Amino acid sequence: MGGDEITEISSDDDKVFIMALFDMNPLTTYFQNLLFSKKSKPLGFPELFDHFQKLIAENNQALEIMADMGQKSGGEYVFDQKYIKSSVAAITESVYRMIYHLNCMDPKHYHELFPVYNRIRSNLESELNGRMVIPEGDYVISYEAIDDTLETMVGGKNAHLGIAANVLGLRVPPGFVISSRCFDILLRTGPSADEIKTVIDKWQDGSYGTSEASERLTTIILSLELPKNIRKEIERGVARVNAKFAGGTRPSFAVRSSAIGEDSEHSYAGQYETLLNVEAGDVAMAYKKVLASLYSPRAMEYRSSKDIKESEAVMAVGCQAMIPAETSGVVYSLDIFNLEQNNILVSAVYGLGADLVGGEQQADRFRISRKPPFEVTGMEIVHKTNILKHRQSGGVHTKPLDPKLCDRPSLKVEQLRQLAETALKLESFFKQPQDIEFAFDHEEQLILLQTRSLNIEHSRPKLICDLSSLGADFPILMAGKGEIVQEGVAMGSVCMIQTVEDLVDVPQGSILVAHYSSPNLAQTIKQISGIITDIGSPIGHLSTIAREFRVPMIINTGDATKTFKNGQEITLDANQNKVYGGLKPELCYYEFTEETFEETYEYRLLRRLLKKISPLGIFDPASKDFTAKACKTLHDLIRFVHEHSVKVLINKNYFNDSYIKEYARKLELDIPLDLTVINFAICSLDDKAELTLDTIHSPTLKAFAEGMSISGLWAREPVAVDLNSFMSSMTRTFATSAGGVNSIGQNLAVTSGDYMNVSLHLGYHFSMIDTICSDKDNENYIYFRFFGGVTDQTRRSRRAKLIGQILSQNHFMTNTKGDLVVGRIKGAARQHILDKIFVLGALVSFTRQLDIKMINDTSIAQFVQVFQDVLQKEQNNRWRPL
Repeated sequence: MGGDEITEISSDDDKVFIMALFDMNPLTTYFQNLLFSKKSKPLGFPELFDHFQKLIAENNQALEIMADMGQKSGGEYVFDQKYIKSSVAAITESVYRMIYHLNCMDPKHYHELFPVYNRIRSNLESELNGRMVIPEGDYVISYEAIDDTLETMVGGKNAHLGIAANVLGLRVPPGFVISSRCFDILLRTGPSADEIKTVIDKWQDGSYGTSEASERLTTIILSLELPKNIRKEIERGVARVNAKFAGGTRPSFAVRSSAIGEDSEHSYAGQYETLLNVEAGDVAMAYKKVLASLYSPRAMEYRSSKDIKESEAVMAVGCQAMIPAETSGVVYSLDIFNLEQNNILVSAVYGLGADLVGGEQQADRFRISRKPPFEVTGMEIVHKTNILKHRQSGGVHTKPLDPKLCDRPSLKVEQLRQLAETALKLESFFKQPQDIEFAFDHEEQLILLQTRSLNIEHSRPKLICDLSSLGADFPILMAGKGEIVQEGVAMGSVCMIQTVEDLVDVPQGSILVAHYSSPNLAQTIKQISGIITDIGSPIGHLSTIAREFRVPMIINTGDATKTFKNGQEITLDANQNKVYGGLKPELCYYEFTEETFEETYEYRLLRRLLKKISPLGIFDPASKDFTAKACKTLHDLIRFVHEHSVKVLINKNYFNDSYIKEYARKLELDIPLDLTVINFAICSLDDKAELTLDTIHSPTLKAFAEGMSISGLWAREPVAVDLNSFMSSMTRTFATSAGGVNSIGQNLAVTSGDYMNVSLHLGYHFSMIDTICSDKDNENYIYFRFFGGVTDQTRRSRRAKLIGQILSQNHFMTNTKGDLVVGRIKGAARQHILDKIFVLGALVSFTRQLDIKMINDTSIAQFVQVFQDVLQKEQNNRWRPL
């Protein structure tokens, strides 16, 4: 089959079928390139828009499937592997069709999406076939580079430490991780892989007992020769840690397990090896010993009893510089032994805490109120006789404790309060009570050694808040409005979001309040406690992310941005759909309930699959990182393809479309706007009636024209322009225009049913509006772009700031750079879209020659107020609210 024959295929379904066949073949990319070769004929607008509509339908289908999978992963629903497989098949098919339709719209620029898609789909299929996928990545990863996207590479224990340090700013030991990639190379694909698999198979079929299988596996692993490149990376990791210590000090290391899934729904507490005070030259051997502990008899029996498949047993290993601890211990952010007292429980000893966590040493116990200022509510001081310390030659040893310290509390009140504050910060971030290991060094600095979910066997803690007893000091600010996306209770200060710039410094633990549930807000999800929006979609990008991270969220409240003030302290009850003024954390407690389903293989499989489906790593379409190669998940692909499908429509040169000669009409308005209108949906050659404001068929074009026609906004008087400003604007304006010099003065509106694109070239500045306004909220959007002008860069930039402020006040998500302004709205209701299109019409008229009048920075606020006054007056005169 030749390339020309393939490009002649006319049926969309035929193409998708053929491409699906090619997907089973190594020649996939070659045939995909043939299907969308440069020989393909350019599409006219009707065909282009048909592909766009089909793409949007697949987009919505994929988001609905993802939302359903996210709800199932919450642990409140029972499902089987059939549900998982059918859901994955459906969402991958929808994403594939989205990519296909985008390539039909623009056959030249999006071939690279196919290999990205194929890689993600292949990983999903491997997981479905029972093989945990270890992503490509570094052999050794420093703690400074860890975030929660690397959990599969570094294991849960190390991921939590990396987040604590790099997101929450807590102190952790200098160190690095020998990643799960090394485990994969050594135990799964290396020379000993078949031998290891044979032993495991014989243990599972009963040919070997647990002790015999464990002994054989341990012998194999300890005798492994580390590949040279892995050994070199470990040595570099050690050297980087050494470089952090002054005076040539060479620290010893704690080499600790960090298995995938460890410290998550299964604690694995005490199952795997931890080696203390390991000399730098012995780290590689200690690494193999920790790997071997994956197959200790008790670890193998534990996995068997919990129905954890051996394919799920994957190990990363953390290597931390040993801390010369003066005091060590464990914190439970919730005292599970006395729930009604709402305390934090601390156990501590002098020196190292290995014997404490191993249950071999008595410890002082302290109870601290969970309410600031964290008063100590009780303590039990034991008689301590020994202390665990480093041994000079390596390892640790027990020695007598100084008699003066035997009956003295091992922690000071200030240290206890610091521990309480840290514990609640970790609990708030991870949204679970925490089991924390800590140390205070000789300078009394708190160092976090480990944090994990506080698990009780067969129980799962659930936050319960009795908000019914809130008094008059905690008024109900909002009740029964909107739609709950994710249940839960959140307490914090309001962080109002109006522009992209507002997302830069979102305070930890705040509650986001925004007009729209924009995908851009997802970049803050790891540091906030709740979300409230005026408008949103339950299957939108942000809703999906909120469910993934279990962040309480309410959408479609209508007026949250008017109800709350920036910095205001509120309590969001997304269980009862209420918002209270003030904070009352002491009314919240944890209840431990039976939820054993989260221990099943099906649940773990779904959660692993969702990590390759739901996370959103690309946010801002204007960012240089918003690329196909940056897409790591299906959600990334969905967002990328949707944004670029809109971009293709926006950048289409309608003036060169052959339809313009048949369907072009002039719109007659009271203002001198030479606007050509093409309505592909309903215009005909026989319809010769004059096109006026009263005879416009398109609701969006009518709203835009009405806004432009507001009396007094379109300046008619001539304006004086100095020659230098004019000349300085000419080259830049023409060079950056989308249409080039030949299209200056050509104003065009293209409409087709619910779609409209307006391109205006007025006074050497350029405005563009692209929108869909339908009865399906999730499909609706507005994209507005403005740049250029006839004056110097300073005045053009002032006008851009003015436009940006007006857009923000009218709930657009805005981005301003120089004289370029971009405003976006997504997922709003039909009437809301029409109202904002009306505002854009007024804005375009008002700012047409305004850069000439922007003589100083104070003029920005002055003209913003003038516009808002005119708009408010017009709104009051209209029959419907805006």
